[in-house]
Amino acid sequence: MKRKVNRVGQNTLTVSLPSKWASELKIKPGDELEVIEDSKSLIIQREGSPEKIKKAVINTDDWNKLMLNRFFEELYRQGVEEIVVNHTNETIPDYKHNKEISVSGYVNKVIERFIGLEVVSQTANKIIIQSLIKSEEHEKTDVVLRRIYFLIKDFLAEFLNAMNNDFSSFFEKVYDYHDNIAKFIYYYERLLNISDLSECKKSRLFGLMVIIDKVVDLIRHTAERVNEAKNVNDKIKLYLKEIFDLFLEQFDIVLKKNFSPKELEAIVKKRYELLHQINKEDFTGDGLKIMSECKIILHTINEFCETYVALTVEKYIS
Repeated sequence: MKRKVNRVGQNTLTVSLPSKWASELKIKPGDELEVIEDSKSLIIQREGSPEKIKKAVINTDDWNKLMLNRFFEELYRQGVEEIVVNHTNETIPDYKHNKEISVSGYVNKVIERFIGLEVVSQTANKIIIQSLIKSEEHEKTDVVLRRIYFLIKDFLAEFLNAMNNDFSSFFEKVYDYHDNIAKFIYYYERLLNISDLSECKKSRLFGLMVIIDKVVDLIRHTAERVNEAKNVNDKIKLYLKEIFDLFLEQFDIVLKKNFSPKELEAIVKKRYELLHQINKEDFTGDGLKIMSECKIILHTINEFCETYVALTVEKYIS
């Protein structure tokens, strides 16, 4: 986008703001904007908008795989543009699998979870990772949220279909499904962090993303129990379908944001009826293991409803 430079007075040069950008950010005459000098560039943002973090330096000595994952996830969410990983030890412990893993090998693998991050330099004791997305469009959060929804929907459909066919083949791809969904959840959180939503709405959406991420974990764990069982009866299959369908209906509450009170009531009622029905069942053996993992998904109704209220609260304020 090109803008013409105009002179105002003897020493002042001005450029106009793009009208669409100003409208989306609700910028009015008289508002103050932050103008940040960045080498040959100027960054213009609303006053108080979060600034991107330029660089973070971490050292993996005395760390483990779990902590390395958590640091990368949080630095990415907060919009860090460059991560420098220093290490003198060539390996870190992976306590889940009771083994040592290569720092450089794992760093190169783990950044595949984060859209835009790439290794730009690597030596024996240092890895430099940078975000190649220089202009992240936070207004696309709704587009990314829809992408998360449809990825989960496809995951659940494949799960149910595989239960009537070759589940072991599907199970081999479960981690791929999980990682792809997580990749978009992390990207959504990164965009959300720099968005112009109110802090209340941001906190609700961040919290909901944590819950959705945990649900995807629960689906993966449920798949593990189903794969171990080999043979699952029709009652368990039906309950899994009802739980999955209800979760997607709950997701719709936040995605569409235009539900009527009667539609919301129907979803809440359906959730309690299903939970009461499941609690009356006397599951044993493999069925008990599967339902113990999956039933927890029904306890997400509060987070979806609270997020819906936070996103639509203006309708009720007079």
